[in-house]
Amino acid sequence: MRNVAPIAFLVLVTPCVEFLTGSTSFGAAVTVPSAAFTFYLLTWPSYAFPVLLIREALVAWNKGLASLLALGISYGALNEGLLAKTYFAVNPNSPSLGGGAGVWLGVNWPWVTGITLFHAIVSISVPVVLSYLIFPETRYQRFLSERTVRWFVVIILVEVLGILTIQSLFSTTIRSLLPEILLPAAIVAFGIFLARRLPLPDPNRTLPRRFSRPGYLVLGALGFFVVVFVPILSFFPLPFVPDGSLSVWFFRIGPVAGVVGSLYPLAFAYLAIRFFSRYSLTDRQLLALVTGAMAIPLTNALAVHDIPQGDWAAAFVYIGAIIVAYRRIRARESATVAASSLLPAG
Repeated sequence: MRNVAPIAFLVLVTPCVEFLTGSTSFGAAVTVPSAAFTFYLLTWPSYAFPVLLIREALVAWNKGLASLLALGISYGALNEGLLAKTYFAVNPNSPSLGGGAGVWLGVNWPWVTGITLFHAIVSISVPVVLSYLIFPETRYQRFLSERTVRWFVVIILVEVLGILTIQSLFSTTIRSLLPEILLPAAIVAFGIFLARRLPLPDPNRTLPRRFSRPGYLVLGALGFFVVVFVPILSFFPLPFVPDGSLSVWFFRIGPVAGVVGSLYPLAFAYLAIRFFSRYSLTDRQLLALVTGAMAIPLTNALAVHDIPQGDWAAAFVYIGAIIVAYRRIRARESATVAASSLLPAG
């Protein structure tokens, strides 16, 4: 029973990214039967089961944040490539996505790179890290039995195969895409393979003092988000900047923009994975990185403030979780200081 709280946290918070980004309307999910069916039977499970499996894998394999990012990449391919199929169908000719620049073999490659990394960071890594910070006593505990793990895997496979089968029956487009489903399947397999191989950082290897302050890490994570997601920022726009302007500007550099926009975020993903596999971070530093990474999605959701959409409510869920994590960290630090003051001198 002591694991109910962290499990409920992951199951309830992780799907909130759907409302945060405007992909799903909260109002429709509770008032429109068809939308409710889609959300509660398809969308919600597609977040809840994978995030629990990913968290379970990290504990079972004794892995850290680098492996979390790798498994988040697998999840991005599962969600957008095998379930939603947006790898092949998201506004390929939209001006804010390059007007077709980067579309090759029916795949929008800048979108594949960007949305996969977005899921890896925002949809998976942020909730898992927040659960670590809020419930540190369960950080190294397994929540699921081996039998439950197998059932979760079966449920995900049934959902993927069921959706693919239904779509292929009613759409010739999906039938033509069947060979290309190998792309997200390969990404899923690669992410799992990479996660198993990545090492834990040396606990004695910490950040240099000039880079270790939380304020610097907030700004660093914020800058990382903006730079990596410039090709798809029309979907997660910067507040107070005209929608899609940065994406449109980026793709004006010419046809080569499609190639550049597909490849350079991979270099940043490599650097992020290398960073987390190399340095051991404190809880404050982790919270600072989460805060910086979430700054753009949260401020954009609050700026839109569409009550039926639920984006503002989802933003407050994440903000509340960050505040609770900060208070828990402060309490643990105070307890540590108090305990150390009781030790005899010398």
